[in-house]
This record gives sequence, structure tokens and C-alpha cells, in this order.
Amino acid sequence: MFFAPFNRPWLRWFALLGVLLGCLSSAGFAQAQDHITQRAWLEDPTGQLAWGDVRQLPTQPFVGTLNRGFGAGVLWLRLRIDPQAHTPAAPHEESLVLRIRPVYLDDVQVFDPLAPGGLAGVVGDHHHPRRDALPATDFLLPIARGEAPRDIWLRLATTSTRQIHVAALPPHALAVKVAQHNLLANIYIGTTLVLVVWGLLSCVLHRESLMGFFALMQLGGVLFGLSSLGVLRVFWPQAWSAQALDSLGSACVIGAVGTGLWFHLRFLRGFAPPRWALGLLIAVLALTPINLALLAAGHTMWALQGNMVSILLAPPLFFLATLTARAWQLGSEDAPPPPLSHRALTAFYALFLAIFVLASTTGLGWLQATEWTIYISQTQGLISSVLLMLMLQMRTHALGQQRQATLLELKKISLQVAHERQMREEIGNLLAMLTHEIKTPLATMHLRLDAQAKGGREIRQAMRDMDAVIERCLQALQLGDGQLTVHRQALKLADIVRDAVGACAQPTRVQLEVPQSLTVETDAQMLFMVLSNLLDNACKYSAPDTPIDVRATVQGTPLAQPVFKLELSNLPGKAGWPEAERVFDKYYRSPQAQRQSGTGLGLYLVQNLTHALGGQIAYQPQEERVRFVLTLPLGTDLPLDAQG
Repeated sequence: MFFAPFNRPWLRWFALLGVLLGCLSSAGFAQAQDHITQRAWLEDPTGQLAWGDVRQLPTQPFVGTLNRGFGAGVLWLRLRIDPQAHTPAAPHEESLVLRIRPVYLDDVQVFDPLAPGGLAGVVGDHHHPRRDALPATDFLLPIARGEAPRDIWLRLATTSTRQIHVAALPPHALAVKVAQHNLLANIYIGTTLVLVVWGLLSCVLHRESLMGFFALMQLGGVLFGLSSLGVLRVFWPQAWSAQALDSLGSACVIGAVGTGLWFHLRFLRGFAPPRWALGLLIAVLALTPINLALLAAGHTMWALQGNMVSILLAPPLFFLATLTARAWQLGSEDAPPPPLSHRALTAFYALFLAIFVLASTTGLGWLQATEWTIYISQTQGLISSVLLMLMLQMRTHALGQQRQATLLELKKISLQVAHERQMREEIGNLLAMLTHEIKTPLATMHLRLDAQAKGGREIRQAMRDMDAVIERCLQALQLGDGQLTVHRQALKLADIVRDAVGACAQPTRVQLEVPQSLTVETDAQMLFMVLSNLLDNACKYSAPDTPIDVRATVQGTPLAQPVFKLELSNLPGKAGWPEAERVFDKYYRSPQAQRQSGTGLGLYLVQNLTHALGGQIAYQPQEERVRFVLTLPLGTDLPLDAQG
């Protein structure tokens, strides 16, 4: 399920290539014609012992690779060389070559009884590679083959992890081993460079900064590989010092860890881990500049040990951050869940943690080392990078599907909006036509109707109701289309209120209490529409022949913007009391009001028009009366004394 999107032929070829490389490396180790038959070691904590001194001290045997982790003490290795241990495949050769790995050891001195003066040679990062007897990506030192078995001694002093593997090979076997090493080194560096290019292309094509961080991390891996696999040694110029090469190698190690931490921190942020988890990861990342500063100050061992602390702390924190991530619970329509599942992310970082624990504990000397563990850092880096690339590819695939779904949804919404716009235009045209074709005959009928005739009053009221329904529908349409705009001007509030009262169905029922000199700065047409709808609502749903009270007052001081408050109240009629929660809803009418004509748009229009004017409308019933309170600003340009 985790790799379902990558069930492709290229992935199977990639897996087959990995198997072939593993078989090739294993075969290379098995075919090595090593002439070392016994290995032993001892530690010199003071670093003051000479070759003659350690030859008299007891040693501890070991097999294959010696791994003592970090430490300040000097290690002495006693190696038994047996020139007859293997039958050479080539004609008899007069010499053997010591192949010493890894290439980040500082100083290795070889003492051989057959060498003049006892010192067979010196190799290490503290010695310029151009002075080596056999320049190569590994430390190579020729020694005499000899006729009988003998013991040689190696003195190792290094600030990096004290892990060392030594083999004594004839030249023809060494050539095979070096070719295999160079092939594997080229594959590692080439694959990492491909990941760099893939990350950069993905960053540019998909415009994802995360892929740029991935490319930066892989670039750090390339520099680490060039240094740790000895490639820089081959091309290091004669004019540049050996100390610079050693410092560059240490800086590459620290930089590779720092860029990796930076990427994973950036990557995990997208899954909403807790703030404390991000804080711990940032604290671990902060060790990188500290370690680089220690390296620049000459405290190489402290810098490398601090870097190892970062390596040990980061993977458990990564895994903990994935376990506690909350992005899947926080997902919504506006912020969809991450493209990777929680299970896939946790599985990756669990494997990531296992690989790093193996590499770190081996580097610290906590586990028994073998020849292949010399390259465990490069192996875990390559494996985790490839797995991460697959996971990022799966993430990109999922993001692409999300984008496609989003585009389809946007296209669907656009079509719906266009359809609704067309429908509104058609409704508007239809309503405009109905308004013209119906209101004109209604006006004619209203003028010619004899008010004294039987039923004339009722007919006139019915025509007035029909005209009001058409007018409210037209106003609601104009409001929804944004055709009503505010045009403010200074005017007398009493005049607008009187006009609205005069236009209502029952003006004689309205009792006014409005200051005659009260001046407001507002839109006359909109305010008239607000007052007309409030009055029509009161006339229609109040108790018959009961008064409708309209009262206006001014509130405010010279220190605050003054407002006028208009209260309209009436006794409830057969329709009863409106529901406070729904009174301003569009098309809302109480069940008791269904017997009377109406659209349910009046109070909806009142609320929206009031908001457009910068005011508020509230339903505030009293004990016995239905009551609406309209609040509007008087206008900032009017003096308070002129406002009533």
C-alpha cells in the first residue's frame, strides 16, 4: 500500500540494481586474498608509548574491523602477516599492500620489522595525499611480502570515530578491490547527484520550496560522499594543505547532518506536529552552527561528537513528531488533510529511525563492526534518500490529484455561477417586464376605481398589496445584484418619515414623534424603503384600528459620533408575535401570517438596507407591543446643535 503509486518497471529495475550491487560487494569481500591471519589491539590512553614499548604489552584479539568509537586515546593494532596464507593468482609478487579504511582517520603509522628503521610509512588525513606512495581513494601503503609470518604494528590517532579495517593484499587482488570500491563510490555519488537534479527540477516545475530543501540535503550528501569515500583525496591540489582537506571533510559531515535536519524540519511542519516537538527539532538543528564554530576553533573532536549527538537525537524526535502530528485531525474543506497518510509517514520514519540507530551505534563503538559497516553512513544515507524520494514522489502524485480535483471543482463552481448569473438576468428581465406590464394597469385601475362603490376599499387595498409585492421583489433583486448604491446627502428626517407614512396603507393609524429640525446625512431613497417596509409590516400584522407609534431621538455627545434612534411599535394582531431568531430571514413568514398576502422579503430588505447605510436594526419586543429599533449615524459633517 505504501509503494502502490510506484509499481512501475523502473522501480523494479532499481531494486534489481540494488540486489546486484549487494551481491557484487559481498562477492568482493569474499574474494579478498587477505594475508593477515591474526588481529589484536591495545589502547594507549596517554599517547606516549613507542613501538618498542607496546610490543611488550598484552593485547586483545579482534576479528575483521576494530571499532572503539570516539576517544582521545591512541590505538595500537598488532597484525600477523603470513606471506603464504593464499596462493597468488598472479606470478609471485615481491610486495603486499596495506589497504587501510576509512579515509577520515587522522594519522596511521605502520611499523614493520622488515622496514629500515622499523617505520614502514605514514598515512592519514593529516598527511598530504600527493605524498602517498600509492595515491588512491583509500589509504594504501606497500610493505615487503617476506618469507615467514611476522607481526606488524599500526599506531592510530584520530579525532573521528576510531573505526579501522586493514587488509594486506597482493597487487592483483588490490586492483580488483579498488575497482569495486570505485564503482560503488561512483554509483553512490551519481545516484545522489540524480536526486539533487530531481529535487531542483521538481522545485522549479511544481514551484515547491520543499523540493529545493530536498535538493540542498542531497547536495550535502554529495559533498559528504566525495569526502568520506576518498574522492577529494585523488583530486586535492599539491598547493592546498592536508589540514584544509581534513577540516573540509569534517565540515562536510556536519553540513550533511545540518541540511538533513533542515529538510526534515521543513517537511514535518506540513503535518502539524506539536509546538514542543518542533521546538526540540529546532534546538537540535541549532547544534549545527555550534559544531561548525567548534570545528573552526580547532576543537575537531568536540565538533564531531556534537554532530553525533545530533544524529542520535534527530531520528527519535522525527518519529515522535510523526506520531503526535495532528494534520489529519485538523483537516477541513478549506485545509484538506495532507497528501500522505499517517500510517505511511510513520512507517517511513520508523524505518528511518532503525537505519540511523544502526549507523550511529556502530559509529559510537556500541556494536561490533564488520568491513561493510565502514560505509554504513553512506549506505543509510543512500537508502533513506531513495525512500524519501519515493515518499516525496507519492506526495507529489497525491498533491497533483488534489489540484486536479480542485480545478474540476472550481470549473464546476464557475459553471454554476455562470448559470446562476444567467438565471438571475432572466429573472431580472422577467421581473422588470412584469413590473412594467402589471404596475401600469394597476395604476390605471386604481385611478378609475370608484372608492364609494361596493367593495371599492377592499379592491384598492388588494391592488396596493399587489403593487407592494412586485416592488419588494424588484428591490430584493436589485439588492442581490448590487444595483443599489448609497448616495448620501443632508436632509430632514421628519420629511422622509412623513413621506413614508403618507405612502403606507393606513397613514391615519401612525402617531409620529419626530424632531422637526433633526438633520441626517444618508441616502433618501434607501431610508424611505426601510421606513416603508417597517410601516407596511406594522399595518399588515398589527391589531386592526390600533395606533402605530413612531418615535425618533438623538443619542451622543460632542465627544462621540451622534446617532438617531427610531422606534416603531404596535400591538400584535392575529399573526401573533414573530420569532426573534428568524424575523429578518429571507422569505420567512410565521404560520399565522400565511393567511395574508406577503413575500417574506420586507424585514429582510430592512436589515440589508440598514447595514448598507451603516446602521443597525433590532427586534426588541416589549411586554405588550411588537417593537423594532432602527439606529443610524447622523453624519460626521453635521454639527450636533444642527442635528436637533
